[in-house]
Amino acid sequence: MKKYQYTYCLFVIVLLFHSSCKGMYPQQKPAPKLILSQTSTGKMLEAMQTNELLNKSYKLITNSADIALAAGIEVPIPVNSGGGYTHEKHKRNYTAMYNAATVFAITGEAKYADFVKNMLLKYAELYPTLPLHPKHKENHPAGKLFWQGLNEAVWLFYSIQAYDLVKSAIATSEQQKIENDLFRNVAKFISVDSYETFNKIHNHGTWAVASVGMTGYVLGDKDLADRALLGSEKKGNTGFLKQLDELFSPDGYYSEGPYYQRYAILPFIVFAEAIEINQPELKIFEYRNKVLHKAVTTLLQLTNENGYFYPYNDAIKAKNYNSDELIFAVNIAFERYKDAELLPIVNAHGKVSLTNAGLQTAIAMENWKTKTYYRKSAFIADGKNGDQGGLALIRKPYANKNSILDIVFKFASQGMGHGHFDRLSFMYYDEGREVLQDYGAVRFHNIEAKGGGGYLKENNAFAKQSIAHNTIIVDQTSQYHANVKEGSAGNPELLYANFDNPDFQLAAATDKYAYQDVVLTRIMGVIELEKEQPMILDVCYLQSDNEHQYDLNYSYLGDFITTNFPYTKKELPKVLGTNYGYEYLYETASGTSTQPTAAFTFLNNDRFYTITTVNTSDIQLLFTEIGANDPKFNLRNDAGYIIRKNKQKNTVFASIIEPHGFVNTVNETVSNPNSAIEKLDILSDTSTAIAVSIKLKNSPEYYVLLAKTGNSENSISINGKKYSWQGSYRLIKP
Repeated sequence: MKKYQYTYCLFVIVLLFHSSCKGMYPQQKPAPKLILSQTSTGKMLEAMQTNELLNKSYKLITNSADIALAAGIEVPIPVNSGGGYTHEKHKRNYTAMYNAATVFAITGEAKYADFVKNMLLKYAELYPTLPLHPKHKENHPAGKLFWQGLNEAVWLFYSIQAYDLVKSAIATSEQQKIENDLFRNVAKFISVDSYETFNKIHNHGTWAVASVGMTGYVLGDKDLADRALLGSEKKGNTGFLKQLDELFSPDGYYSEGPYYQRYAILPFIVFAEAIEINQPELKIFEYRNKVLHKAVTTLLQLTNENGYFYPYNDAIKAKNYNSDELIFAVNIAFERYKDAELLPIVNAHGKVSLTNAGLQTAIAMENWKTKTYYRKSAFIADGKNGDQGGLALIRKPYANKNSILDIVFKFASQGMGHGHFDRLSFMYYDEGREVLQDYGAVRFHNIEAKGGGGYLKENNAFAKQSIAHNTIIVDQTSQYHANVKEGSAGNPELLYANFDNPDFQLAAATDKYAYQDVVLTRIMGVIELEKEQPMILDVCYLQSDNEHQYDLNYSYLGDFITTNFPYTKKELPKVLGTNYGYEYLYETASGTSTQPTAAFTFLNNDRFYTITTVNTSDIQLLFTEIGANDPKFNLRNDAGYIIRKNKQKNTVFASIIEPHGFVNTVNETVSNPNSAIEKLDILSDTSTAIAVSIKLKNSPEYYVLLAKTGNSENSISINGKKYSWQGSYRLIKP
């Protein structure tokens, strides 16, 4: 009897559910073909009853969809450039359609499908009538809805997913209108009319092929899908697979840098998911030794401990791993590779995508225990074959603190048009705070009043120039003459990377091509000679047959505190130079040092930092501030410190960057405001090795012996005594 009572109760529950869904569309053929299946939506409804993460994610997207439905449908004629009303409205429209379609797929509630259908019908009326966008830029591929074709591809990327989820609720005649008048027109514009972009090995090309490929799957058009995978000629020399070959290194590093890798990872991983569902025989997630998995994990490693992407190349500093692109990417990567190390990032996101992958991720989080995402020291190679330089990530955890000292030593390839002329540069973060910065991009994103929301002229004229970075500049001329073609022809070389000892981590790289007759080599490391005293060791050596002016620039963030050398502050700051970015710098003060070292201390937030440099040849010390020749105030007024050597052929810059002490503004107390370095000297310098002496106060003297090449066996003589070692370095107490 109890069995029958249970069956009856279950029947009543099902009947009540169907009664409450009066006015909903039945879930029928055609079934969705992309990243959210009917099977998953059914499981989501059940899982949401107990899975807090899934339920929270559903409420967020439903709330967003409800706001869009309440606002009504508007499909304006395109008028504005980036950041303008019509531009932003069309962006909000594709987001609204995607959200509403997702809610419909899960609940079957008719109003959400009606919203998507009616908006798509309006676009189907408008799109065939549109010329190229009235605000499109010269020498920049235009769209019709948007001022650049990239945005057109992004619109299709989201809109075709929305249509995929509501297609079963749309009458056949309306499907035909939407598909023929809208989607086929947009796909033709992106893949045929914009042929060059569609076949470009670049993030614009990635968005184009992903959106057209998914359109092919949804419309059942094999030609569109094949063109997306193999390029317009279907020969494989362009298209999605070729982009996977060319744009990622074997380590998963994306050539344009993390800011653009964050943006491009979404079409890469979502289209891959669609390929796996529709053409599983391609085994796309196994392609190139699982390069998509590495693309996601490497991208996450390219964040500081606060989750923000390292802002080099044309990067905007406000992006972190909480962006929607990473939510989709992490969920799909977890689904396909079952990588539990990604789950701490899911926890930080606090939500999942409402997709097949998001469902699996949310279920996995129910039994998740590890709380911390581990950022490790590593060398990440650049170039499709891993032979175009790369990045050295050097991380040193602080004792008794859940934080790290974090160095990004950059000697990667040019990075195409979004790359900067900053070989052998670095960035320094301390407990998640920028201390020595890369300027990033000069752009007020989507703020129309500032150049239409695009990159400003100072992006090329200043931000891309070498002086905007913590690197070496020769004769006040940017590396590779600030020419992308030149920069793309020459690549730095890793000499060695040694992270085996957490207290002495080093990487060395050289660039023979940045300047015509100067070889640049830099050794960077994080060393801890005494307990809880980590420091950055920075050794740059330059070789030339001719005399040059060498500038070693440190772009610091913080307040000037003191120096150990006399300086003169300029009453009327003078402009430092005439081109290559120097024309944007004021020289605010200058000095010289007759001491064995030159030391400059500044305060960043609540901590002191001192840059101590060996004075080998009457160095000149310059303090700078950005802001000259900037009538529209497009640039930040950030400070810099330049160590200059004039009329030198071969020379060495040897420095220690030392964090020390604290300021407690609440208690109004200060601790250890002075550098602990008592001595810093270059003891010996040969063609293959260099010896540096470091002595801290109340500590013994150390000799740091460094290899200048990648040779495994090294030796150097100091005061007549020969020291030999295997590998990159040797540390001794004489």
